[in-house]
Amino acid sequence: MPQKSISSYHVVFMETVLPVGLAIVNRAKKGLLGKVIDGFVSSDLPIQKLKEEGSEDAKSVRMKLDQIIPGLGNPVVEVKVSVNPKSVNNEVSFSDTELSNILNRIESRMNSLKMYLDDSFKSTH
Repeated sequence: MPQKSISSYHVVFMETVLPVGLAIVNRAKKGLLGKVIDGFVSSDLPIQKLKEEGSEDAKSVRMKLDQIIPGLGNPVVEVKVSVNPKSVNNEVSFSDTELSNILNRIESRMNSLKMYLDDSFKSTH
């Protein structure tokens, strides 16, 4: 079975089957068979309603599964990203002198921060 197919089944299971199943189990605990059947006949979209009802419990289960094996409870979903190039008319340009001044200012602030952190570290140890 291709890896992509397994991943898609994993996502469907974690996002739909798990919350619906947990909602059915919770209803069964509360009111036995009548509550479970009521979940399927009392709504136009019974699966969606059960999915919403069990979503918090499913989230908790997924988080616990992720603690055991990262990605087990919240599977990685492949996404496609594309970038639309923007107009380059908004470019900011600096002269060499301006750029040098900016870099010197950054370097000075970094040195000040380093001295502060060094002093702070020495005083705590």
